[in-house]
Amino acid sequence: MEWKKQISFLKALTFLNMSSKGIILPFLPLFLYFRNFSPVEIGMIMGIAPMVSIIAQPFVGYLSDKYKTIKGILIILYFAVIATTFTIFFSGEFIVVFISFIAFHFALSPSTPLIDSMVIKSLGEKRQNQYGKIRLWGSIGFAITAVISGPVLSFIGIDKIYILFWILMLGTIILTIFLKDKNQSSTPVSLQGVKQILKNKNFMYFLFLCFLVMIPHRMNDTMIVLHLEELGGTELLIGLAWALAAFSEVPVFYYLSQRIMHYNHLFLLGLIAIFYTIRWLLYGLIDSPEIITALQLTQGITFGLFWLVALQTAVSFVPNHLRSTGQALLTSVCFGLGGAVGGTVGGSIFTSLGSENMYRIMASITFLATIAIFLSYRYTRLKER
Repeated sequence: MEWKKQISFLKALTFLNMSSKGIILPFLPLFLYFRNFSPVEIGMIMGIAPMVSIIAQPFVGYLSDKYKTIKGILIILYFAVIATTFTIFFSGEFIVVFISFIAFHFALSPSTPLIDSMVIKSLGEKRQNQYGKIRLWGSIGFAITAVISGPVLSFIGIDKIYILFWILMLGTIILTIFLKDKNQSSTPVSLQGVKQILKNKNFMYFLFLCFLVMIPHRMNDTMIVLHLEELGGTELLIGLAWALAAFSEVPVFYYLSQRIMHYNHLFLLGLIAIFYTIRWLLYGLIDSPEIITALQLTQGITFGLFWLVALQTAVSFVPNHLRSTGQALLTSVCFGLGGAVGGTVGGSIFTSLGSENMYRIMASITFLATIAIFLSYRYTRLKER
């Protein structure tokens, strides 16, 4: 009974945690524009987020492992998030908002890998294949919030965005209070243990392969709005594109989380890279914003499947007492480093060569990643023989 209650709270927490991002990602740039920030200033504010994640996620993950608590760290982080939003939402000075957003993202970005870590620890070794059925609530939360927030903010005004965000954050804190830290290892954590993870060549190479696959994905996250706008897409279509992508992950997380454990992780990663290559190639060849929006449904079999494979593989590479650190490293590489490189490179290619050529280059990157992954898969199979 207690285990079921923990899982129910984790589903709700995953929902609210991603819901808060469903407000910030689509609507914070619009809010800043309403506050008379220039496009360049908005780009600098939003663009700093991936670089902050690179440092914040592994650092906070290490603290969580060291002090044997995820719940306590999460509560501190969420209160810090609320504190930083006062200056983000009410200051008109660029430098104040810029510094506040660094602090905001330093506190918010580690929450997702920490929740993932708590989910896996709560499930235990025998139930890890049920991770997807909990993670899908994050996709549902993001999609519903992204769809509903538009009409709500149109009614109350974009300047009242803080009301929606604070309601979600307070709900998140209340849920976190009812959680219990599960299966915390008694093994002490030190920087020496973290160095052992970094010296694990197989894990580092796996992170590198994930990084290659994620660079184009993060380029799309950054540029899909501009690509649709360039093709003549409306604001409604752009919002629908975000929602379809998030909803498409739900069936993948629900139905495939228990089945992927039976297959080699490199083989699955190679298949995912093939799916990504086809996806980006279609984005570069099709000039209809409606069809591109519909193709966002392929997010499920690309990113949804990727994250299931990547997270469960990362867990297998690191010892139990360093799982939060290992998962934070994965998230940092995929979304922090991948986001920083993808956003910068994507913006440069978009400006100089156009969005269609950008997607063709993205397809080329994932095709090269596919070759590297299958070569690695063949090497490991030959080595096993």
